[in-house]
Amino acid sequence: MACGQIKAWSLIVTILGDLAAEKGARVSGPALTQLTEPMGLKPEALRVAIHRLRRDGWLVSEREGRTSLYGLSDHGRTLTKSVFHRVYGAAPELPKKWLIVVAQNAEALQAVDHPELLPISPRTGLLADVTADVPEGVLAWAAEPGAMPGWVKSALVDEELSAAYGALLPALDAALKVEPPEGVMARAVLRLVALHQWRRLVLRHGAAAEALMGQQWAGAMCRARVTRLLALLELPEGELLRLTGGA
Repeated sequence: MACGQIKAWSLIVTILGDLAAEKGARVSGPALTQLTEPMGLKPEALRVAIHRLRRDGWLVSEREGRTSLYGLSDHGRTLTKSVFHRVYGAAPELPKKWLIVVAQNAEALQAVDHPELLPISPRTGLLADVTADVPEGVLAWAAEPGAMPGWVKSALVDEELSAAYGALLPALDAALKVEPPEGVMARAVLRLVALHQWRRLVLRHGAAAEALMGQQWAGAMCRARVTRLLALLELPEGELLRLTGGA
C-alpha cells in the first residue's frame, strides 16, 4: 500500500499509538523491526527515529533482559489520545449551524483564535462552532448549512490532499477484496500500513472540513474503508511482545 513517503518517526508514533496506547504498554525492539522492515524502513532509520522520539519526549524505553521495550511517554500518550477520535472515530456530523466570518483583511482573519476556523478566502472563513468568541472588528453571523460550491471545497481541502486521498482509496479497496493474511505479524503489518497512510492524511485537516466536504468525498470514503479494514484486522494486543521476546 504505497501511497506516499513514510516518515520513520511518524510511523513509530502510529505503531505505538495503535498497539501500546495504554499507560505501561510496551512494544519490543524486535517487534518494531519485524513490523517496519516489510514497510521498507531500514534498521538504521528505525534507530534514528527512536532516538529522535526519545529526545523529543514522545517515547520511553526500558530493558527486559537483552531486549529493549518501547512505549509512549505521558506527553506522547496525551497527544495521541487527543486525536484518537479523528483517526478511529465515525465521520463527523454536518454542523446544524455555522458562523460566516468576514475580516477587514487577511491578518485580521488569521487573528481569529479557533482551531476549527476554515478560511475560504483571504478575508472570509467558516466556524462550525456558533458559540465561538469572535474578536472585535470581525463581522460574523450564523447561517444554515447549505450545499458547498466547488470553489469552497477547493479552499477547504487543497488539490494535493485530495489527490492523496484519491490515491489511498483504491489501495484500501484492494486490501478489503483479498483474504486477510495469515499470522499475527502479517496482519499487524497490513493494519498498521493502512492506519498510518490514513492517519497522516486525516490529521492534516479538522473535523469541520471533513463534514462539509460530504460523504462522496474521497476522504470520507477512505474513513469508511479504514473502519472496515481495522475491524477485519483486529488489534493483536500483547501477542507481538510474546511472539518476539528475547534477543
